Amino acid sequence: MTTQEDSVPITVEQTNPLTGDASTVTFSIPSFINVTNKLNAVSQTMDVFTKGEGVILLKDGTYREVKTIPVAVSPAQITNVDPPTKFDVRTNWFFESMMFPQLIISFDLKGKIDDRSDRILVKRVIFDNVTSIDTQWFLDNVIGKQLSYSDTIDFLNANNKNFFEDQEIQELPLFTKSFTGTFLITDKKTIDGKEWLILDTLNYGVTSDTPVVKNIQLSIGDQLRYNNSIFKIDLLNVSENRIHVIPLVGLETPTVTFSFEIYTDPFQHKIAQIPVGFDECDIVFIKGINDDFNLLADNWSTSIPFYTNNLVLTNNTITLENYYNNFVSDFGRQLEGQAREKFIPAFFGVIPDAPVFTADQFNVSQINTQLNAAIDTDSVKSTQTQIESTKTIINSLKSTIAQQKAELVSLTDPAQRSDLQSKIDNNTSELSKRTVEYQSLVRSLATLAYENNTVVNNPKYRIRGFFNIPNPKIPENQPNAIPQEVIAFEYAYRYLKLDGTGVSLNTLSFTDPSTGQITKGVFSDWIIVQSPIKEKVYDTSLGLYKWVNPSIADGDTVNINQVDIPIQKGEIVQLKIRSISEAGFPLNPLKSIWSNSVNISFPANLSTSDQVNTILTDAVGEQNTIALQETLDSTGINTHINDSVPNPSSTQGNYFKHLASNLAYTQNTKAHNGVTTLSQTGNIQNFIDNLPPLTNVLIVDPCSNQYTTTLQLVLQELIRSNPSFNFSNI
Repeated sequence: MTTQEDSVPITVEQTNPLTGDASTVTFSIPSFINVTNKLNAVSQTMDVFTKGEGVILLKDGTYREVKTIPVAVSPAQITNVDPPTKFDVRTNWFFESMMFPQLIISFDLKGKIDDRSDRILVKRVIFDNVTSIDTQWFLDNVIGKQLSYSDTIDFLNANNKNFFEDQEIQELPLFTKSFTGTFLITDKKTIDGKEWLILDTLNYGVTSDTPVVKNIQLSIGDQLRYNNSIFKIDLLNVSENRIHVIPLVGLETPTVTFSFEIYTDPFQHKIAQIPVGFDECDIVFIKGINDDFNLLADNWSTSIPFYTNNLVLTNNTITLENYYNNFVSDFGRQLEGQAREKFIPAFFGVIPDAPVFTADQFNVSQINTQLNAAIDTDSVKSTQTQIESTKTIINSLKSTIAQQKAELVSLTDPAQRSDLQSKIDNNTSELSKRTVEYQSLVRSLATLAYENNTVVNNPKYRIRGFFNIPNPKIPENQPNAIPQEVIAFEYAYRYLKLDGTGVSLNTLSFTDPSTGQITKGVFSDWIIVQSPIKEKVYDTSLGLYKWVNPSIADGDTVNINQVDIPIQKGEIVQLKIRSISEAGFPLNPLKSIWSNSVNISFPANLSTSDQVNTILTDAVGEQNTIALQETLDSTGINTHINDSVPNPSSTQGNYFKHLASNLAYTQNTKAHNGVTTLSQTGNIQNFIDNLPPLTNVLIVDPCSNQYTTTLQLVLQELIRSNPSFNFSNI
């Protein structure tokens, strides 16, 4: 009875009571170990039932779970429950569920929670890593530490770090059998007192393979299921495909032509899968749940900190950050942004008020004064004053010289004539000096314009000013709701005629390509401009974004309530403005009606030219004139022209081309030996002054070589016989 075999043969001698004959009878009785194994199987089966893990197959073919309840009692009626007067909040950070594919992390909780539990409670402390500095602080001070939940919260608060918490029940994933395989029992054999089962194969495969390849072989210790009973292989003969099994659960006996299936313990793994998001600094805590009584564990697990972007994909080397950027569509991130920004749909919005303003809130000013800002304006204007003064003196000298020359012609007294000519010479010399001074001043301005890259341009003018922002609006049926702010504006403007009427509108035609129909449209003269959007910044104390009111005193900020419209002399601008609400922004923002229009005219007292630019432009142009003048001077043309004397007595407006004092002559002298020589004696005026009186000049008859008369008598006869005779023709 102490054998290790399944049964023991016992031979007993007995006598037939009728005949008295003796005979031998052999009995086969189960061995002690065989009985013990079956009793253990029965015991384990009952344990399964009493622990509530088993099910019973009923006659109608349905299964029922075994409950260890001694008496069936209906639940009592629920009464006297007070209606609620308060509410609580429960964090449900669900945004990770809005990603495709979803990003998850896994924890093996086998041995850490009850095998029968299929739920856990997970709390995530999500560190608010707004900047890379925050993320690095988390990596340096939290990663690698295992703290209790309370110590973790105290540590973050002590360092003034922002965080929020998410808590939810996580269902453990359904278990899939790791292996699959069926083994047909083809025969039974008793060998050495043991009952062996002959199988058609010893091979099975992995469930996840497609198709399944049965390349795994049974081994001692593997478990097999026969209907609702479980057996374990304790002996194995590979060459003959025979096994010896020990019953574990159930009372069924394996029979030929029926099959075993490979069996895997359903509680072999307890894998918890928790969704995570991109760029999250997480600290995870877990509590087990007693599913029989819905009881939570008393304490949270120790902290499990990690930074999601540093996680690596299973069976790969790609990080979560790279995988997210390349393969994940994150709809939850959009919702998260809207949650933090407190987005208000247009359906729940209130139409804002239009702004109120008047024309005197806006000014017309030049905007391109910066182009020549480096130039000393006072110096330019002072030099221009000197130029104008010098030019006046030059013009006066020219006029005086012209008058003096005209007077010179009419003088017959030699002394007066000489005195006047001396004055003309002095004025001409002074004119030359003043001309050089004028040219120097002009060159200085032209050089200033060149050295400072002066931009010669016309002034540009803008209408600029501010207007008040309307107050936020609150829904009528929600007096305590968050006010809906005006976050931007649209202003429209058009140009009017000086009489305040609009310009003529153009009618344009276009053809619909689908129908060929010609449609006419009137082109509006209104120009619409949208302002910048009011800035929204993150409030770390609230964990939300808030609108920031603009600062009109900051010259570096382009505000939403400022206007900038081009205008030029002779124009009138008509302006109107409407408000844009945050409700529905940016897809469908609510807008106010247009405000009343105001007209803004170009100021009559505002100069439309830049004085400095004009001065420099004139200087550059005058320098070109001076260059031409110098070229003419170098060729002597101006000297030739200036040496003229008006002839007031001439009825035909003739004038003398040159003064006699400025004309040279050459005298020929013939010596007694017949040689002719040339000698320069000076100007004609000196020659004339040295001529003898006409009465002493005789005319020689070339034929008789006799003196016939004097030159004076010849000239008198010419004048008498020809009254129109002109001495200049001699």
